[in-house]
Amino acid sequence: MTKQTLRNVLTTAWLLLIPTMPLSAQTRVATVTVSNTQRMTRTDEPVVIRLQSVNTRKFVARSAVVTCGRDTIPCQLDDTDGDGRADELAFVADFRPNETRQFVLNFSAKPSQRTYPSRVYADLMLDDKKGALPRLRSIEAEGNAYIYNDLHHHGAAFESERVGYRIYFDKRQNIDLYGKRLQRLELADTHFYTTAQQLQQDYGNDVLWAGNRIGCGTLRPWHSTTWQTGRMGDWNEVEVRGQRIVAAGPVRTIVEMTDRGFEGMNVTTRYTLYAGHRDMQVDVVLDAPLKKPLFCTGVQKIGEGAALFRPLEGYAATWGSDYPEQSNEQMRQLFPPEAVGLAVYVPTAYVVSSREDDENCLLVIGKKGNRAFQYHVAFCAEKEIDGFRSQTEWFAYMKTWTNALANPLRVRLARQVRTR
Repeated sequence: MTKQTLRNVLTTAWLLLIPTMPLSAQTRVATVTVSNTQRMTRTDEPVVIRLQSVNTRKFVARSAVVTCGRDTIPCQLDDTDGDGRADELAFVADFRPNETRQFVLNFSAKPSQRTYPSRVYADLMLDDKKGALPRLRSIEAEGNAYIYNDLHHHGAAFESERVGYRIYFDKRQNIDLYGKRLQRLELADTHFYTTAQQLQQDYGNDVLWAGNRIGCGTLRPWHSTTWQTGRMGDWNEVEVRGQRIVAAGPVRTIVEMTDRGFEGMNVTTRYTLYAGHRDMQVDVVLDAPLKKPLFCTGVQKIGEGAALFRPLEGYAATWGSDYPEQSNEQMRQLFPPEAVGLAVYVPTAYVVSSREDDENCLLVIGKKGNRAFQYHVAFCAEKEIDGFRSQTEWFAYMKTWTNALANPLRVRLARQVRTR
């Protein structure tokens, strides 16, 4: 992978903090400079900082405070690999066009009582048929086990103030969508199953019927000997399927899907949603290099709506209106057709080919030798008070969105890690 390709793939700013003196005190302090190099305003832009060199044999960061001038910036420490030690610091910040801001990072080996209002939410719940809905952090099952109906809302669900998602725990692993009228957290109340009373209170609801289609940015196997004769498949041949909530706030949530024993390798798919965002980052990691294209993603077509398919630019978008719930007539009446816009963006370095049919716009992804790739998913619901009102507006947003993803923030260490 070239340096330019790597820079274009990353949508968050990554920093490796390198100490130059023995670290033995109970705090670590660093200063970082973050620059918006584009002539665009960036709101709630993610900054993610790796902590390999902050954590040492004598020091493990258990709390952190981020400041910018006199302002304290809400942040979180995350243990992404599950070893019991935080390995990433995450926060979001606003930037004016071409603005540079300096942040001070204060790490402590002691836990802190400081909390921030959560701007994201995630849950994974067991449907115990008694209404208790015990919360889980992770679950694993044999690949042929069908526990789709044993999980409330069929898998992990998560949200920002703008949108909600859920990942089905079954052979499809579809990304399903929860659209909102108001910007607020709602899934703790509705759990994706909005009642008639909640609809009258301006709650959102499930806005897409995916069925066996690609949905919005779902990662699916691609079955083929050559791409011309290939087809989208399901995650059938999996030895063990797993799902876990890696992080759940206050500024980002991460949900992870694992498929062990797929085509002789293990596949980890991580979904990251940041506060204030409608778009979601999808990171796919393999424990062996690809020998051929094995995956596809894309967006489904909606009703009689339109599609904007630009494979050479790495994205696909659709807009249309249909019944979001089609299980029975009662549900169709409760949830009439509503318009939504779908989008997926894959850096062209990972796009092998494309396929459009009556139901989907698909990008075949994963070149020979790849062990990891990243792409992004976004959607809108027309009912959003401050959202998009037409396919023209939604399709125009694609240029702004993909340009921001291709030009992430620039982060540099302004002052080396020091003890205090």
